[in-house]
Amino acid sequence: AEHVMPEPGAGLPDVCRLEGCIETEKVSQKIIAGGTPTPSEVLKYFNNQLKERICFLDGGMGTRIQAEKLEEADYRGDRFKDFNAIDANGVPVSLKGNNDLLIFSKPDLVKDIHKEYFAAGSDICETNTFNGTGISQAEYKMQEVVYEMNKVGAELAKKAAAEVTKAEPHKPRFVAGGGGPTSRTLSGSPSVEDP
Repeated sequence: AEHVMPEPGAGLPDVCRLEGCIETEKVSQKIIAGGTPTPSEVLKYFNNQLKERICFLDGGMGTRIQAEKLEEADYRGDRFKDFNAIDANGVPVSLKGNNDLLIFSKPDLVKDIHKEYFAAGSDICETNTFNGTGISQAEYKMQEVVYEMNKVGAELAKKAAAEVTKAEPHKPRFVAGGGGPTSRTLSGSPSVEDP
């Protein structure tokens, strides 16, 4: 079926139908230099690419990290080696499993995992910030590092994208901010049955 175009001024443009030429090399050079392509450059690039091929998002960062069989000390690193918070039940807080903390304690591992996904064909990798919210990090008593966690997570993913794009400038790689659900409901109702 043909797409029905709204009358001029009647609505927002359909970004999935944004036409235009894009200079792939220009976008690649921006990524290699550590810059961020503009939203219109990204839209035009993917709209053109999706006419030719399937584009890919990376796989699960958490499951990939689990394959490393990391221990408590790996999550703590030097920065959090003396971390000794106690939870509401009087139990010491474990940092094992807080994959987002690896941004600080094992940055090379995080960057290399992004590069693995890019090498496997991903066009876009999400940052390692699935639990990069104050709500999620509160479970680990790490709310204070959320801003830095997201910033450094984006920087690591962008470095990986730049390195792979430099090796393959005909296929620029992109980064998307990753964020998962929290462990808390966002409903104001005390009843799940009556949100």
